[in-house]
Amino acid sequence: MKLKVYKFGGTSLEGAERIKSAVSAAISEVKRGTKLICVVSAMGKTTDELFNLIQKIDPDVRVEQVMGIIGMGEIISARVFNYSLKRKGIKTQLVEPYSDEWPIYLKKDGSINKSRTERNVKNLFLHFFDNVDAVVVPGFVALKGNEEWGTLGRGGSDTTAFILGKYLNAEEVVIVTDVDGVYTADPKILLKARHLKYIDADELSTLSAFGAKVIHSDALSFKTVNQKVKIIHHSFGELVYEGTVIDGKVNRKLFLLGTKLSLISVCKKDMTGSQKLIKSLINTLLKMTKVFGLTLGIDYLGFYVPSNQSSKIIKKIGEIQNDKDFNVVERDNIALLVMSRESSVNLPGMINYLLTPLAKKRINIVEVITIGREILVFIKWEDRIKAMQVLKRQVQN
Repeated sequence: MKLKVYKFGGTSLEGAERIKSAVSAAISEVKRGTKLICVVSAMGKTTDELFNLIQKIDPDVRVEQVMGIIGMGEIISARVFNYSLKRKGIKTQLVEPYSDEWPIYLKKDGSINKSRTERNVKNLFLHFFDNVDAVVVPGFVALKGNEEWGTLGRGGSDTTAFILGKYLNAEEVVIVTDVDGVYTADPKILLKARHLKYIDADELSTLSAFGAKVIHSDALSFKTVNQKVKIIHHSFGELVYEGTVIDGKVNRKLFLLGTKLSLISVCKKDMTGSQKLIKSLINTLLKMTKVFGLTLGIDYLGFYVPSNQSSKIIKKIGEIQNDKDFNVVERDNIALLVMSRESSVNLPGMINYLLTPLAKKRINIVEVITIGREILVFIKWEDRIKAMQVLKRQVQN
């Protein structure tokens, strides 16, 4: 059986003409002999409009509290899309959170219950295709253990599509959106941005973690290594349009830097207001050595640099400004552990989950920096091997 997953974003379903275009594209794929999972977002800006309405009634409301209301945007889309396919003679199955076959569940902490979801998808979905050509599913919505509605987060329809694609072993996942693929930068801002025909999933996940809005950052963690993925613009009306192809899979990595580091801190009252000093310090250090971490506080600027370069660096910093209105201090014998996560999504307690085992082993932490998919843990040099072993066990759980 040739099975594909298509996710139609809100802009691709905004208005009757775009809905008809999306439905027509899906029908063309069915006529080629493909079985389809059609994941749909709320039409246009329906989700925002519903939430804004609730906020006017209750300014302190959180999305999770009113999913039963704002999730209706996806339900309406799914019902309209399903009706449109049926009207054209396509045999369909609509699956909603009300359905006994609903697959996607959350744990108490809001993360996806992968084992339950995988079991549901494999046990409940595959038999549909004995009798239908397309299954229509609302994205974004998930169920909690108590059957209340939960959310996969902003852009969560992408995650819905990739979850179903992974556990059904779909040949391809296609994201139909308002861009014709991935660019080197936002083409609306940088006119010279280049369109990318291919991009590695690991690289795209990193870009998403830093704010690129092409695909939800959590969704790509469900991509399998051999699964085809592409992003196309809704205006083309044909799901075979090339767009951008995403290769490979997102990798979770944990490594220990072999270089011994020192933390050199320049301390000055209201450092954040000293722009010329900050610029001078950064330019000077980057010309002299590699910098493995940088932190800026209200009254300090810290650099993690190779320990064998620290004396030379401190002397150079002293030459930058003759005024004695700042101090320079060094903390040496520091190691760096870096964990690259499958997703940048920070669940409540996640950092604590990683670091508590280190505390139990009486491993002191110098500093933790999180950015994008990476968590940088700076520890004492003599604790590096023990810390590496502890974190390896944690990330394998």
